[in-house]
Amino acid sequence: MRKVEIAIICLFSLVFVAMPVKLPQRPQLMAPPRPLCASQFSLVNYACAALPLTPFSPPPPRNRNHSRSRSRSRSRSRSNSRRRSRKHRRRHGHRETEMQSYCCQWLKQVDTECVCDVLVHLPTFLSRPNHQYTVVVDDTCTVNYSCGGRIEP
Repeated sequence: MRKVEIAIICLFSLVFVAMPVKLPQRPQLMAPPRPLCASQFSLVNYACAALPLTPFSPPPPRNRNHSRSRSRSRSRSRSNSRRRSRKHRRRHGHRETEMQSYCCQWLKQVDTECVCDVLVHLPTFLSRPNHQYTVVVDDTCTVNYSCGGRIEP
């Protein structure tokens, strides 16, 4: 009987020894999720790639032939001037084009943190506290990015 008691005690002690003791663990601090900057820049690059770096200059004025009689040309000139002014407005982009609005839409989606991380590689004098970067697509689209300073005191 004594041998059986010893065997049972040994088995129970082995079970307790073999069972892991769960100690309270410190919560793991996870870094906040970072934006996917490379994909954001790729989308903006694709959307804005076809835009010119500087706006097109207006075409030079045409030389008009003034040898026509005034009576005939007066009625024609009124209707022609209306057509020309409509074409002029469309041709010179007095309103935002589809390409510009597409570019502007994606520029507004870029995370400010991504822009600031890229611009930190600029020279030190541009890394002053509270810097504001502005991207102008056209008269109707201006996108601002505000970055804090990267210089440690």
